[in-house]
Amino acid sequence: MSDDEPFLDSQTLSAQEFVARSVLRRFPQSKLQLRESKADKIFEIYFDEKILLSLDRRGARYFFPSRRKRTVRWEKVTTFGLPRVIDYILRDLAEANYEVWSTTNKKVLKRPIHISRLMRCPECKGAGGVKLIAREETLAAENSEIYTTIASDADLIGAELKCTLCGWVGIREQLLRKMRKPRS
Repeated sequence: MSDDEPFLDSQTLSAQEFVARSVLRRFPQSKLQLRESKADKIFEIYFDEKILLSLDRRGARYFFPSRRKRTVRWEKVTTFGLPRVIDYILRDLAEANYEVWSTTNKKVLKRPIHISRLMRCPECKGAGGVKLIAREETLAAENSEIYTTIASDADLIGAELKCTLCGWVGIREQLLRKMRKPRS
């Protein structure tokens, strides 16, 4: 963000324009397009010639994979305010592998995926069997609730996790709830 960018004022701009311009400032290489209909102005954010976000007087609509609903109504989010809405949108973009920056000019990172003893396996849906993979020689006996051992000569091909119930092997991202695909 440079000093020559205009100051955004939520009092003089509409909610959709304020959110669109705020997200645009923190999302490098994105573009904002304004489309006007008879009743409304629609602010659309594009990245690589693909629409990602559309904001109008009713709310925001996602066109990228997200765990949130595809549409967010303004009347539902007025309780926590526009800055928090902007943070949610930036977080969702980061979770969808887009490079975005916070208000403090730090890169917004994906949330870490913590493995708990109640985590469900994506294959067998059993709880308690998903464990981190560790080599036999590095595992202490007291860590058996979190880790499972494999032979030191086994080839993992990038796998981080193993289900002790069904034998599934995979990565942390496979444990996330299914992301909603955007409707075209």
